[in-house]
Amino acid sequence: MRNKGKKAGSSLILWIIGIYLLFPLFLTFLYSMFTEWITIVPNGFSINAYLDLFQDSYFWQCIGRTLVISVIPIIICTVVVLLAMYVVIVYLPQLDKMMKIICTIPYAIQGVILPISVLGLYANAPEPFCNRVFMLVCTYCIVVLPYIYQGVRNNLNAVHAPRLLEAAQMLGAGKLYTFWKIILPNIVNGIMVSAMLALAIVFGDFVIVNTLAGNYFPTGQMYLYAVMKQSGQKASAVIVLLFLVTLLISLAVFNLQKNKKKGR
Repeated sequence: MRNKGKKAGSSLILWIIGIYLLFPLFLTFLYSMFTEWITIVPNGFSINAYLDLFQDSYFWQCIGRTLVISVIPIIICTVVVLLAMYVVIVYLPQLDKMMKIICTIPYAIQGVILPISVLGLYANAPEPFCNRVFMLVCTYCIVVLPYIYQGVRNNLNAVHAPRLLEAAQMLGAGKLYTFWKIILPNIVNGIMVSAMLALAIVFGDFVIVNTLAGNYFPTGQMYLYAVMKQSGQKASAVIVLLFLVTLLISLAVFNLQKNKKKGR
């Protein structure tokens, strides 16, 4: 009975938190379906904002650029941090403090400081360093570094990677085989959670992409900024669609992980 009561209480708390977090999004969606909301009750039901967005090819091009500029830095950063942290935790644990300091430095240089510094340093550099998209990808690798690092480090420590490696070697497995077939499958779920957090951060960024790329590489956030000056209803529709795109990506990744587990 106590366990049932605890489960019911936990479920109730989760529902309350979920409703509290989704309530602003619900109001944004509600506003996007009406032409004006001056009084308590909105007036002028219309879905023209969504129809215009679905027919606007430029909007979907901006969404595509946002996905590209979000996914590529996360993949690069995850691979580099995963290999580096595996070497540090298993072979060079004395360097763990140094890695922690290096990977947490970006916390202090986010915002407008980072893109202006990168732009001032590499604006006149040779190709490909002066390329705006290249600078944007590298900058986002720095932005997501602390989040990817914490996720990788915590998961490697949680599965006791050195002990798994020793146990696998005692059974005759090689180091590469152990990493690829034993350690990586045990930490991939945690890495995906960190990657989704990093995706949400990059997907919602405006300062960095506007400073480095501007109109050269317009993304969904820049499209939203332009639409906000024209129509509040359409801007609300853009916010809802950006949230749905992020949600669909997250669901697709987690469903892929579930299918892999079932296959195993």
